[in-house]
Amino acid sequence: MLAAPRLFDSHLHPERLRDVDLQTLRYFGVQRVLGLAHYLEEPGVDALRAQVTALVDEELPRLQRAGLDARVALGVHPRSLPRRGLQAVLDLLPAAFDDRRVVAVGEIGLHHGGPAEEEAVVEQLRLARRLRVPVLVHTPERDKERHTRRLLALLREHGPAPERVLVDHVSARTLPLVLGCGHWAGLTVQLGALKAERAVALVARMGSERLVFNSDAGDRTGDLLAFPRAAHLLSRSGLSDNVVRRVAWANASRFLGLPQKPDERRG
Repeated sequence: MLAAPRLFDSHLHPERLRDVDLQTLRYFGVQRVLGLAHYLEEPGVDALRAQVTALVDEELPRLQRAGLDARVALGVHPRSLPRRGLQAVLDLLPAAFDDRRVVAVGEIGLHHGGPAEEEAVVEQLRLARRLRVPVLVHTPERDKERHTRRLLALLREHGPAPERVLVDHVSARTLPLVLGCGHWAGLTVQLGALKAERAVALVARMGSERLVFNSDAGDRTGDLLAFPRAAHLLSRSGLSDNVVRRVAWANASRFLGLPQKPDERRG
């Protein structure tokens, strides 16, 4: 009988998840998580500032109380851009990175596209370069290939080194583009995103180098256990244990510069 793989969900939105949801994830094998702020329906400078504070001061401890080895990424989602005052929000972020549990800028990216979203991407890429931290990049469901190509161009011109960038929510069509540029790629296993069977097939075809599974849990009504289920399917697919371990845990840990063993000092 195959041992259950250790799971690192490197993309979830804790403020949209209940305590019982977090406990369920832990029960089904998720040991480490990266929390990211969800987009705001009515973004403004004050709301964004409050969101940053809450993610570090409230959500991180809540994740840890659920028995999860937790880190967070901070940034302004393309669907949360304020009409004015973005720089005032970004000016808050460097001090937050004094907390060693804050490990990346993100999620940033394009959703509808356009000059305002592109300017926000560039400013946050500059911030990541200045802080010397990795970046998680959002790609939208609609017109994914066109937006991904534009993001890759912005990353090439303004981003940190390619290996410091994870482009998330990739599809079968965009995955080769992302890997070809030297970036990491996130396979988001969730309803409306990527079915588990398709994700496993992509790993079988492309290999496990620079690929990570994640769930985007909390973004929408979906399958809370999509990631554990996909990891279980991957472990039974005939691929080696090393491939399963890399995609389910080791690659995300390596990308974020985290130890390969979970922190057992959670409280």
